[in-house]
Amino acid sequence: MKKIKAFFYVAYKSIFSPKYYNEILKTPFEFSLKYYVVLVLIAAFITSVGTYFIEAPKIRGTFQNALSEAEKVYPDDLVFTIKAGEWEINKPEPLVIPFPGTYETEDKEKLPENLVVLDKNGTVEDLEKYNTAILVNQKNMLVKKAGEPGVYPLKDLPDATLDKGKVIGAIGDIRKVSGWILPLILIIPVFAGLMVYYSIFRGAYLLVIGGLLFMLGKALKNGVSYKNAFRVALHTMTLPVLIDTVFSLINLQLPLTYWFLAVNLVMGVFVLREVGKNPAKDVVQENP
Repeated sequence: MKKIKAFFYVAYKSIFSPKYYNEILKTPFEFSLKYYVVLVLIAAFITSVGTYFIEAPKIRGTFQNALSEAEKVYPDDLVFTIKAGEWEINKPEPLVIPFPGTYETEDKEKLPENLVVLDKNGTVEDLEKYNTAILVNQKNMLVKKAGEPGVYPLKDLPDATLDKGKVIGAIGDIRKVSGWILPLILIIPVFAGLMVYYSIFRGAYLLVIGGLLFMLGKALKNGVSYKNAFRVALHTMTLPVLIDTVFSLINLQLPLTYWFLAVNLVMGVFVLREVGKNPAKDVVQENP
């Protein structure tokens, strides 16, 4: 709890108290690095959770609709049996299963008319003939895709018997599992992406801003080293990270391309003026 309070205290002072930077620059360099890591972690976590609550209902609805369509697509009286790589059905061949769902005209032009065709005598050329995404012949499952079709031997499939009841039961299990898998599918990639975004891309701004503040310090003759200028830039990034997080949650983008860098730099200039009145020396001391 003390560490959490300490972080928010430093964050608050990093935004609202230029004088506090004189104290920051008396601490070891690792103090600022740890602060930045925690800042990035919190920003990424908040944005990831916010994204989940905004996008999860939409994705869940789309996913549930897809499962409902999958339940409908399997014929009511079809029994599909595969054993030792050989399959049988209780219906005449070829058995054509249309693509499920309703689509806009432009989508229909991109999608094949049929989802699966079961025909033991089918060939690669029959993918076009049947206008299907998948063709199952005697030995292989042929999948339509750009370039050469995918060929997957049936001998690799386990022995099984499928009917309407088993298919609906399997889809029901997927519905249950999706309740806890969906948060992971959303949060983990978003969180990882934001960590890369803040640590590498936004972090690269620190090198630029640190260099600009260092040159400005030279012009002002206030004795701020590049390391301290870099640390100032690191802490003044608190405000733009906060703004970036809030705007991400409300799905709004600022019209200015380099606003993040500009905010960071302007804050750095105000801090540099204050630090210049009492410049800190680059000495390693214990954390306060």
